[in-house]
Amino acid sequence: MVTTASGPQLPDDPQLARRDPRLLESGHVIQANGYSDQPYVVVTRSGSWLCVVTSSDAHEGDSSQRIVARRSTDRGRTWSAPIDIEPADGPEASWAVPLVTPSGRIYVFYTYNTQNIREVPTDTGSSPRVDTLGDMVFRYSDDEGRSWSVDRFHVPIRTFDIDRRNPFGGDVQFWWSVGKPEVVGTSVFIAASKVGEFREESQGFQKTSEGFLLRSDNLLEERDPTRISWETLPDGEFGLRAPEGDVAEEHKVVGLRNGDLYCVYRSEKGYVASATSRDGGHTWSTPEWATFSSGRPIKNPRAATFAWSCGDGRHLLWFHNNSNTWFGAYRNPAWLSGGIEVDGVIQWSEPEIAIYADDPQVSMSYPDLVQFDGRFSLTETEKRTARIHDVDDELIQGLWGAPSRHLEEDIVLDYVHGAAEAAFTVTPFQLRRGNWRIEDARAGFTLSLVAEVHDLAPGRILLDNRDSTGRGICLEIAHEGRLRFTMSDGRRECSWTSDARTLVAGAETHIAVIVDGGPKIVLFVIDGRLQDGGDARPYGWGRFSDDLRDVNSARPLSVHGLARSEVRALRIYDRALRVAEAVDLRSGWGAHHGG
Repeated sequence: MVTTASGPQLPDDPQLARRDPRLLESGHVIQANGYSDQPYVVVTRSGSWLCVVTSSDAHEGDSSQRIVARRSTDRGRTWSAPIDIEPADGPEASWAVPLVTPSGRIYVFYTYNTQNIREVPTDTGSSPRVDTLGDMVFRYSDDEGRSWSVDRFHVPIRTFDIDRRNPFGGDVQFWWSVGKPEVVGTSVFIAASKVGEFREESQGFQKTSEGFLLRSDNLLEERDPTRISWETLPDGEFGLRAPEGDVAEEHKVVGLRNGDLYCVYRSEKGYVASATSRDGGHTWSTPEWATFSSGRPIKNPRAATFAWSCGDGRHLLWFHNNSNTWFGAYRNPAWLSGGIEVDGVIQWSEPEIAIYADDPQVSMSYPDLVQFDGRFSLTETEKRTARIHDVDDELIQGLWGAPSRHLEEDIVLDYVHGAAEAAFTVTPFQLRRGNWRIEDARAGFTLSLVAEVHDLAPGRILLDNRDSTGRGICLEIAHEGRLRFTMSDGRRECSWTSDARTLVAGAETHIAVIVDGGPKIVLFVIDGRLQDGGDARPYGWGRFSDDLRDVNSARPLSVHGLARSEVRALRIYDRALRVAEAVDLRSGWGAHHGG
């Protein structure tokens, strides 16, 4: 059976094309002057939004570093002028995390260089970075962020062994927080990171680090800030460390339905670290790498990774899906995974691209999730411009298993071969997304096929419609059971190769190749799992050139059957499917094709 469809055409008016909400510039700007970090939002009692930002007039770590707030009354579309929580002419104030209480009072907790220390000893000299040391302090607002308490209040942090190993022997504490406070029952938990030894900033600055929590059991109800109780957790001398290595930092804690705590944090080993507490933060499980429900570890460079609770046992995880072990330009794109609690454990879904920038060197991080009126928004910053983004609800719901409602209408080719047939040609088909520069969420296409390959000799073709100029697409077998996907516009060729042992001789395999024309990325989803490079390479996904043009070919598509390899069924979709949709294709293929 062979059916083809031309698919709808782009509207003449480019304004009618739906702009990709994942594109960095699609977000609404919160702040774009000087340095802008950790843009975290709380929703006030009246429904307005308050964003707290760590800012400076120059760059991260500048002596003008301070805390400001901005208000929005139109759900993040526009923001007020900055309101100083700490002024620029005082000691460094940094890494603010806000909390709104049932009374409507808003607290902001942050690192404050109380002693106005001007340099930090390192392993080879000293550093002028003095923004991760000092006291935890807070101010509060009772008028939805328009004004703030005159006094700042101190939060005591118990000294750990790592503090006594810092350059000041524990007399000064080095710490910072990146995650908003989490309310679990009637208790508030603030996750943060302590630092021990330091190295030169160009080498990573924090040499040893581990996590801790501040717990308050009366913050939500106590009106007198001097009577708020605080406890430093976990018990004992040591905090939350990484499964491997000396770096464990930027901890983010969430509560589970049964009252347990789950914490994720970054490491220098290329993976998301995690731990669970079953006793309110006093003790924790042995740290381990967080995994997808398939059991694969979740890759992440030395970049912030955050988990958020979304109610009803559902969660979201922000990370960067690569195992580079340095800061660098490895924070683009940003990915989300959906988590569902099963017997007190979060099972994480295959991930989706949430936000990307066209320039691979741009890195976005330090996000926040805003949940309001059943909708989801994400903040992020690339350190100078902080933005907020509306997230496609279908992307979010798909991460939690909701089926797609729009697959059938995007099929441009639907093919199933007969049992005795050897090879076929299919009438030429047209992909409407010939120009990758179009800022449209549908840009790209997807190949979905079921193959059973008996001969894995490299170079054997599965699909090919390239013409004499090379224009078109090709899927072939590469070395060690890999697949190589190639596409060309006749002047430029781009290709990406799957992980080793993608194919096993004689085994039926569902293959989805997603060509996403937004971030210009090729993804392989094999038997319902997004490839991530495994142990052999940091990435399982590859970028293609933004100079690539139309890859439509007038040549018929050759689909190779029993003579060389067996393609049992094939569909081509005229858009980049979400990963969740590709996962669903594997489970739904037999039902759609009678076997």
